[in-house]
Parts: sequence; structure tokens; C-alpha cells
Amino acid sequence: MKMRKFAGFMLAGTMLLSTLSGCGSTIVDQAGSAGAESAASSEQTQSTEDKTDLTEKVSLKINYAAGNKSRTITYNQESPLTLPDGTVYTAGMLKPMWDYVETALNCELTDITTQDQKATEMIDIASTTNFSEANIFGGNSIADDLMYYGTEGKFVNLSDMMAQGYMPNFKAYLDANPDVKTAITAYDGNIYHAPYIAELNNFARSFSLRQSWVTMLLDDPNAAYDTNGEFEVYYDGFYVGDNTRGGDNGGTVTPKEGVEITKKTDQSIIEIQNELAVKNGETLTKAMVQYINDNYDYEKPSELFLGEKAAYDIDELIALMRCIKANPTYLTQGKADTVWPMFTRQSSYREDLLRLSTYFDGVKAHSADSYTSRWYIDETGTLQYTYSTEGMYDVLCYLSDMEAEGLIYSDCYDLTNKTNFRSTLWGTDESEAPAYGFITFDWQASSTADSLNKDIVVVLPPVAKVNGVWQYYIDNGRAIKPDGWSISVAGCATDAELYRSCALLDYFFTEEGSTLQNYGLPMFLKENETYTGPDGKEYPQYTDWVMETCASVAKGDLSTFLRDWLGCLIPIGYQKDIGFEYQYTSERGFEGWELLQNSTTHFATYAGEGIKGDNPNYYKMVPPVFSLTLRQKEAISETTTMGMEDLSEEMFNIVRYNAKGNAPNGISIPADYNEYLAAFEARNLDVYVTAYQQAYQVMTAAQ
Repeated sequence: MKMRKFAGFMLAGTMLLSTLSGCGSTIVDQAGSAGAESAASSEQTQSTEDKTDLTEKVSLKINYAAGNKSRTITYNQESPLTLPDGTVYTAGMLKPMWDYVETALNCELTDITTQDQKATEMIDIASTTNFSEANIFGGNSIADDLMYYGTEGKFVNLSDMMAQGYMPNFKAYLDANPDVKTAITAYDGNIYHAPYIAELNNFARSFSLRQSWVTMLLDDPNAAYDTNGEFEVYYDGFYVGDNTRGGDNGGTVTPKEGVEITKKTDQSIIEIQNELAVKNGETLTKAMVQYINDNYDYEKPSELFLGEKAAYDIDELIALMRCIKANPTYLTQGKADTVWPMFTRQSSYREDLLRLSTYFDGVKAHSADSYTSRWYIDETGTLQYTYSTEGMYDVLCYLSDMEAEGLIYSDCYDLTNKTNFRSTLWGTDESEAPAYGFITFDWQASSTADSLNKDIVVVLPPVAKVNGVWQYYIDNGRAIKPDGWSISVAGCATDAELYRSCALLDYFFTEEGSTLQNYGLPMFLKENETYTGPDGKEYPQYTDWVMETCASVAKGDLSTFLRDWLGCLIPIGYQKDIGFEYQYTSERGFEGWELLQNSTTHFATYAGEGIKGDNPNYYKMVPPVFSLTLRQKEAISETTTMGMEDLSEEMFNIVRYNAKGNAPNGISIPADYNEYLAAFEARNLDVYVTAYQQAYQVMTAAQ
């Protein structure tokens, strides 16, 4: 961890009462620092000030379900936790952060959550009693339900409350972040929930790999490559024929301002490898090294993939994967006879493989950091479904070629396999039965953890023609999550309960509340000490007690420790601060952040800003959820019953079996795109897409 300099860390500079009443209030902006001032008028401020008088203690009931008793606001650990000040927390008590909130807001919080209940189940049950059992309801992946029941009058209209002067900090945050406001506005033009907002305007996930394997293969003139076996090829290349890369077609790219990398010829490394008379670890790799030397002016061939001058395309990456697959003995010093070039963290993450679509001429898979975000906005502003496009079908066929060559970890597709492949393929090098993987697309902080594998580094993404323009691009910006909480109309029997519920939601958009939720209690943070992030900003620094206790009870997983023991970072309505992630990122992960932030790499955002190209809306992330009418919900439900949202299994059957033609009996693989599309149309694709298009159009018009 880089500790560049230390400075003072301050909580809110004003009394909490004045913060909640809108007098000189501040919010936390997207970078986590003090931001725009409240826009409440003086008349509204006076009204709110009268009704949020914290001198009267108010009791509030919260039903926040996460399907995991460790992630609720109640302390459910078997062993007690003793804080630095000697306070002891035992099972059944509110977690420390929520205990602190009680004091800060002069309220008594009662958690009525069925501790292991899933949020969707909680909402379904609570809706039968008009949400009368609690003041506040929330959970993970239920924002669409919160919006729907809000339009039905079950949850408090927060737009109306803000117009009256309540929740001044939340209002100021939305005023300063209009893209967030747009994304959470229901079809009737109102807001009914406060969402969990990830670290917006930052990369979400990126490519990380074993750097020593690249240097061993490409830079060592005395490398003892494997010569056993014959590598069978299936992939014929993307940058071939009329699409050959060179000249105007990606011949020159700019990975960093002031740096240009030029590909000298129109050679295809895939064609070169495919035409080899003998294909093994030695011949494939020597051809790769010669190709790099013939086409680029790098000091070392490995620089095509590593560092700030990397300029590889998808074909060159696949060619490197072939070299890795064909050299297991050399790369593992004889410990293994099989290595896996590409893998996902676990089978439930298998749709991350589809994110490679970006590097085949910018084909869209997910327009946000969510596998359910299977949409993009076309040049006319119309919402379109990604999984049913011809481009996606082509990508599945390319992935099938990679699968046939053994380049993708074979267990990635089986959803019944719950193994953490990243831990297995990167974290067992020193075990008696090691397993080896090369590259994955995942979160930087956890992927580059020293405890996992100290050889892992972040790399730039492949260069590609994205939106008609050659560039570096990751279609995976941090997003607003479908999590959050709302205030029940029936649950707030008195004005005092309503106003204090508003104050609670608003509190986490004050500087003090945001710091509390993102980092923890003041006693957990070093006084007058911060650290500098790769973005040059200062962030709070944890005390030794936090890190030592985290190592003791949560195996060093700081995020888990804060959520499950202390009550912070639970996905209620708040803006997550990127400084928390920087805090527990290794030196190599820190360097990975700097690599990406100092590069020309673009990524998806809600604002949708990017290099001008074919589609002005290409870079826009779609809303985290859609505000649906009852008719639209019913239409979507009918298509879901028919399996519309379950076609990913059939898509991965294409990946598994198309290239080799070895599908088991009973599994049909579409012969072409028309047959592929027919599977979607048989499940009423038009009805499904139309319902979401209508919802998006109405939500957009309501802004």
C-alpha cells in the first residue's frame, strides 16, 4: 500500500442538527469529498428545521433484508466484538454503526427483519399488509419493486418531501449528480427510494494476468518451450481478410497521451500460427515473438501486453493464450501438464466471458456492471436487447473456437459448480495439487491481493474498433445498484416518524453520515492522518485495531468485516467512496489503478461521454432498473415464464459445443443466426423488448 502523505481527516464541520435542517449542509460528491450545497429555500429550511427537531426521541422500525443474516443491521456473529473503547457487541444487538446512528439522530432503531429472508420475499410478504409493519423497507435487488409500489402510493414520494425542504443533502446530491436522479426516477416523474450508488465515474473491473508468464514466454531467448503434442486450432482470426489490422484500421493507437504505437505490417498472427506445419509450445511461441519483433518497436516483446505501451488486439491476445496453453510444463516448472489461459472467478460469473464482445468491433453485451443489464441505447435513443443480436451470436461462435482450443477453463460454464476458480487457479501455486490460470476480468483490489498471488498485475484492455473508432475501452463502469430503501406510507403513523425517517435517509448523504457508512466510526480512523489515492485525493486511514481485528475475524477481508461485524457498507441508500477500495489495494493493484487512470482508456458512464463515432449513445449505461407499470410487469412476467431470461444456458451451449460439433444428445445448437434468433422469438422477444422500451421512453420523458 502506498502511503504518500498524511493530512487531517475531518468529519462534518457543523452540528448534525443544522446539517439535517439544511442550514449550510454539504453532500458527498462522486469522488467522496465535500460537494454542492443544499438547494432548499430559507422558507423550506425553516419548515424542515421545525419538524426535524432532534430533541424528541423517535422510535423507528427497519426491515432491511439481504438473504444473509450477516448482512443485516443486527449483529449476528457467534463471538462478541469488543471495540477500542471497550464497548462489547453480542448477537442480537444493533451493529456498532447503527448504534452510533441511533445516538446521532436521537432515535431508537428496531430491526424487525427476518434475518435470513431474501429481499424479494420480504417485499412480497410486506406488500400483503400494505408495508405497515415498519417505517423503512429495503434490501438488495429490489429497486424495481420499490419504484413500482411507490407509484402505487405505498412508499413516500421523496420528490415531494424534497420539494418541501426535507432531505436537503439527498436533494443536493441529486442536483449535483443529475444522471443518478434520472436513473432512479419512476415513470410518473417522482423518486421513491434512495439507492446504493457505487463509486461512479471509475472503472469497475479490468483485465489482470500473471506477468511472469508473459515475460517467460516472450522475453527469454533461452526459454525451454514445450515441444510435446500437437496444438489443434479452430479460431481463424478476426483481423483477417478485408478486416486486416493496419493503416487506418488500427495501425496506429495511442495508449497514453504522447505515446503512439504503430503496427508496421498487415500480418495476422492467427494466420501465421494456423499455417505452421507443426504446432506446439515452441513453434507457436517463436512465431509469436517473431511476429511482435516484425510489427512493433518494443524494447521487449512482452511490452505488447504489459505496461503503459500495451497495444494488443483480441487476435494477439488469443495467440498469446495459445502459447500459454501449449507450454504448461515450461510455465509451471513441471508442476502441471495443463494450464488454463482464461477463466471467470466462478461459474455464476460466466457471463463475464461475453464482455470480450467489446473487442470484436464493439459488440454490446452489458451496458452496466450487471449481467441483467442486457441492453444498449441505439443511435435513435431506443433501447435494444443485446443477447439476441447477430453480433452476439458471432461472438458466441468465436468463444466456441476458443473453448475448442482449450483456452477457457472448462468448469466455468457449470452453474452447479460453486468453486472459486480465481482462488483455485491463482491461489494454489505452492500447494501439493496446484492448478494454474492466466487471465481473468475481475475487480482490481481483490484480484491483485498479495494473499492470492503476487505475480498478478492489471493490464490495459485490448485495442479495438469500438463505436466505429479505434480506442482502448472497457464497457464496465461503476453503476447505480438495484439496491436501496424506501419509507412506508402506512408504516409512518405519525409526522414525527415520517420526518425522522426522512432524516435517516438523508443522513447518509451528509459528510458525517457518508464517512460513517463508507469507513466506520470515528474511533476506527487515525486522527489527522490520511493517504493519497492514485487519483491524487486524500482518504481516511484506518487504525491498527481495524486491520488487526479484520485479519483475526474476517481473514483480512475488510469489506466483509465492515459489513458483517460493524454494519457499514450495507447497500442502503448512499454513495460508496472509491477511497475505501484504494485502502486495501496492494501495491500492484495501486499501480494498476494508476495505469488505467493515466491511459486513454474510456469506460461506460451514465453521462455517456466518449469518442464520437457511429452511435452518440454508445457509451451510456442503461438505468439500473426500469420503472414498470402493472401491464408491463405482467407482459414481462409472461415472457419470463416462457424462459426468455433463461436463454443464457442455451447461449453457453453454443460456446461449449458449436466449434467441435460435440453437443450431447438432447442439446440442439443453432446452425446459424436465424436459428439462434428464433429461440428468442419463440419466447416472445418482441413483447419483452417492447415492454422495456416503453418503460425506458416514459422514464426518459418524465425527466
